[in-house]
Amino acid sequence: MYKQDCPCFVPLALAGGQGKSTVALMLGRILARKGLPVLFIDADPQASLTAFLEVEPPDDHPTLLEVITNGEDKVPLYSAIHPVPNEDNLFIIPATDQLENANHYLAASGMSLTILKQRIYQVGVNIDPEYKIARNFAMVIIDPPPERSHLALTSMGAGTCWAIPAEANVKGVQSLVRTLDLLKTYQALLSNSTMVGVIPFRAKWVGLNPTKTTKESIAVMEELVGKELMLPNLLESDIYKRAINEQVLPRDIGKEDLEYPITSLLDKIQPYLSADVTSVINNHEPTR
Repeated sequence: MYKQDCPCFVPLALAGGQGKSTVALMLGRILARKGLPVLFIDADPQASLTAFLEVEPPDDHPTLLEVITNGEDKVPLYSAIHPVPNEDNLFIIPATDQLENANHYLAASGMSLTILKQRIYQVGVNIDPEYKIARNFAMVIIDPPPERSHLALTSMGAGTCWAIPAEANVKGVQSLVRTLDLLKTYQALLSNSTMVGVIPFRAKWVGLNPTKTTKESIAVMEELVGKELMLPNLLESDIYKRAINEQVLPRDIGKEDLEYPITSLLDKIQPYLSADVTSVINNHEPTR
């Protein structure tokens, strides 16, 4: 157990194919390899993260839908947490396609921004700190839907920090603009949350140089958010897809250098982590 609640990281993008799930999975696996427990929350009705982690929720086991639409008294948060097969440090509150129904509940509640955060941190629940879910993980990572929906809003509202992955092309720039607009709309209500960076995704390079489209797209992204928020590129590579399919990290397929954008992201997140977690990150030797 940790001495303080863990932070919640959310990759945001208002278009599909921008790399949200890739960033979430790679970040969680890197932390898990350091011996740190991570809780994923799949907030996308497509349930891609749940599928990537090969979790199949039993019909009688709560998923995120039940967590959002019920209080702690009816659905204790711990009851919705599933272990990830063959992983000691990865856990998930999964999704099914029925999660779409949560949008109707959230819309009717008028509290989209806060409901998931309250459930994660068990706000208003009379519980010993030792048993709080957020004290038993190094980080919570939410994978939201790629759309402006109530599920996206409640995911964003739960975040301690956000990053925006965006394809290094016209579609990615458009997604970044829409996502920044969403953050701007609600930033005043989320004053304790921070955007830590933009991650160009599927950046194309020829030899040592980016293609014209990649270079121009990243230049526009930098103009939008400032140089200090630009993180290293996630290159266009089948290694990421292979790593996801094989339940491993790029290092396991001989491409540890492709983890650099994610470790750079982790550096940006470190100020929000507990001292115990930061100590492990900085001193622990990664293992297979």
